[in-house]
Amino acid sequence: MSKDTFKNHPDLQEYFETSDGTKFYKEDLAKNHARTLEDKAVTAVSRPEEAEVKKPAAEILELIPDMDIDDATEFLMAENLLAKPRKSVVEALTAHLEELQK
Repeated sequence: MSKDTFKNHPDLQEYFETSDGTKFYKEDLAKNHARTLEDKAVTAVSRPEEAEVKKPAAEILELIPDMDIDDATEFLMAENLLAKPRKSVVEALTAHLEELQK
């Protein structure tokens, strides 16, 4: 759910969520709303840090033949952390890593 909020609001760095799931941009508004609830908890939710801006798949696929094992592993780990890893990139990196390990 928080991924959708940050995706829908690209400039938002943090929001505050009350126990009933209501989201606020300002903490004081969230706390005020929480006073009306049985569970008065307010949770601060920060934008997750992204390791690197996602490169186009075609660009990564062009780089793979020149990657050493460390670079290929790093790219594969980063790709798998994406909400929707790109199958072509994962398969190409996995195959390249298998070749490097022979």
